[in-house]
Amino acid sequence: MNEEIGRLADRLKPAPPERVAECLNALKRGGMVAPATIAPADFLREYTLALSNVPACGLMAAIVKLKRGEYATVKPAFMPMPAELAALSRKEALGAREDMSRARATAETLQALARPAPSPESKQRVRAILAPFREQAEPEAPSFPEQDR
Repeated sequence: MNEEIGRLADRLKPAPPERVAECLNALKRGGMVAPATIAPADFLREYTLALSNVPACGLMAAIVKLKRGEYATVKPAFMPMPAELAALSRKEALGAREDMSRARATAETLQALARPAPSPESKQRVRAILAPFREQAEPEAPSFPEQDR
């Protein structure tokens, strides 16, 4: 379970700037035009800033879907604005985040259920505490005086 959590954590790490640059170049090579409202000198900096906390797996999924034209809200000829690409990437990462949440909950549950077997000494201590309680709690059989007949 810890290995699965580790793999999911790696997938959910933010994309490094080099990966962001690779993804943007992939969109450009695919024929998408960069937004005209962003100066060419600021292009990479703006996208890197917007995607700084976006999981790498979400960014990769969004890039693949953009190249395939799977987003109805994005024109296939133009790259989405930095904030829009970040939102698409976060949405694509939701499945991995949910998987991580489930894996952590499962690990916590398994850890809570994995109690060690009680030792003979602890069993004896419990019996010693329980015996006087049982003697006190058990009702005594009622004794009836002999009636004269």
